[in-house]
Amino acid sequence: MINHKHPEIRTHLVIVTGPDSPIRDRNEEFISLVLSTGSVISGITYINVRTYNRNTLIGKGKIDELKKTISEEAFDLLVFSHDLIASQERNLEKILCCPVIDRTRLILDIFAKRAQSAAGKLQVELAQLNHLSTRLVRGWTHLERQKGGIGLRGPGEKQLETDRRLLGIRIKTIKARLKKIEVQRAVNRKSRMKSAKTVALVGYTNAGKSTLFNAITSSETYVADQMFATLDPLFRPLKSVNKKQVIVSDTVGFIRDLPETLIQAFLSTLEELSSADLILHVLDVSDQNIYENKHSVEEMLKKINAHNVPVINVCNKIDLVRSKSEIFSIDDAVQVSAQSGAGLDELTKYVTKKLEPLKTIRKIRLDLDQSRVRSEIYELSSVIEETVNDDNQIEILCEIDDVSYERLKKNEKIEAIQSKMANH
Repeated sequence: MINHKHPEIRTHLVIVTGPDSPIRDRNEEFISLVLSTGSVISGITYINVRTYNRNTLIGKGKIDELKKTISEEAFDLLVFSHDLIASQERNLEKILCCPVIDRTRLILDIFAKRAQSAAGKLQVELAQLNHLSTRLVRGWTHLERQKGGIGLRGPGEKQLETDRRLLGIRIKTIKARLKKIEVQRAVNRKSRMKSAKTVALVGYTNAGKSTLFNAITSSETYVADQMFATLDPLFRPLKSVNKKQVIVSDTVGFIRDLPETLIQAFLSTLEELSSADLILHVLDVSDQNIYENKHSVEEMLKKINAHNVPVINVCNKIDLVRSKSEIFSIDDAVQVSAQSGAGLDELTKYVTKKLEPLKTIRKIRLDLDQSRVRSEIYELSSVIEETVNDDNQIEILCEIDDVSYERLKKNEKIEAIQSKMANH
């Protein structure tokens, strides 16, 4: 845990640019991640490499330069922007004589700091343990000397007295508890889907999701100008323009290259996205990296099988741009300011319209003994007329959407003897 009596954890950042680095480097994002831990940045070293060293990530010459740079600086922790394998982390610590963590450990710590619910804390701990299990072969004595806890929050200190067998038992226990939570969430999700349409908010972290969530649901959930302010899923009814109930969910924001351990640990939470009727993808139009951020979120949606859910792009923070010409061109988008309220009524109307399925007027023929199907038709559609034909069969003229009609056909042998699109 971070010792709050000594909040000034001093970190020196090592920003590594290599052959696999993006064209537009995300140094600002990495620095924001470090600041999100509450630590103080004492210095930054930028290193460019043509090829990565498999033992230390950076070559001997770069290590010597780094040693010289940090020799005159007092700090508690060295944080690399590039992910390190266990052996690289151990070797760097030995050579540089200081604690070293990478970007993944940094993100795990931020998640641990933000998690509030029992489920959220378990999910983060599972991700931490899975990540740290590969690093148990090293000595942990330096951690006892460490002032604070970046990379150590949650289960970090427990690793001092445990071995792989005990770690495996703990992981198994957490998975069993999360399984029970997942089952309960699935039951709750099924209940919500029966009674209402569901809309899920997604977006790059700090895009304004939680502010928008509060604005369209009249909620007062926690909002902060920081990365990963929201971890645990929230559910509130939409301030809808009609009487039909719509439930809006808000969950964790995404970033580029979110650690796989976190994705796996939060799968049950992220399933809210794949089961939603509609996704609102919140985009920060004041961010120059809007297209790159949009792509990162879309790639994540593919990973969790939520890419087939209908999407509305919500261009947020239009109040922060000077003119409309500065707003990026995004297809199928609604421009809003969650902060000022601009465009929210239009968004709400668009959401309810998108959730209203196209309906077809169909005449369905049934036998007299299909009373259960008849009852289901009345439940799923708007019946216009019911008659009995000369062959003593029931003919029901109704307005029904395709999904409901396919559901009827799946359960019973029925056919529509005529159909036409409904006019709205």
